[in-house]
Amino acid sequence: MTEAARDVSPVVQTIEIDAPAERVFELWTKPEELVRWWPDAAELEPRVGGKLKLEFEGRGEVWGELTRFEPPNGLAFTWIRGVAPDVTTLVEVTIEDLGSGRSRVELVHSGFENVPEGQVAEWRAMHGAGWSHFLGCLAALAEGRPVDKQFMPPTSD
Repeated sequence: MTEAARDVSPVVQTIEIDAPAERVFELWTKPEELVRWWPDAAELEPRVGGKLKLEFEGRGEVWGELTRFEPPNGLAFTWIRGVAPDVTTLVEVTIEDLGSGRSRVELVHSGFENVPEGQVAEWRAMHGAGWSHFLGCLAALAEGRPVDKQFMPPTSD
């Protein structure tokens, strides 16, 4: 397959949440809140240049560095999976205040051109499914509904 034929476009997900932007930002940036809807363990230094480390039981860990930190409008961080420490992608989260206690979250996961040839489709599918699931968990927590973090990544066979 030629490089031009590889789909390395970003994974983009958007969700509207019945919670104010400040609350949604807090759920993204406080480790004790993160573990309620996403990883099993989290460390996050809330500042540009701050370190991020996420542990997913049975699925490894991710680490990175915050490249944007703008309360309550968004954050961005590099995304390095423990299983592929030489591959860096980028996650950008924008939180828009819709008024009336509602907000919109747009997540853009880019950098798939850094993924080795032959693995891009799998990475994009896994991250697309993962972000869809976990943004649903974020909304559930923010809206006071039960959260089921159980995630089964798509299989390639």
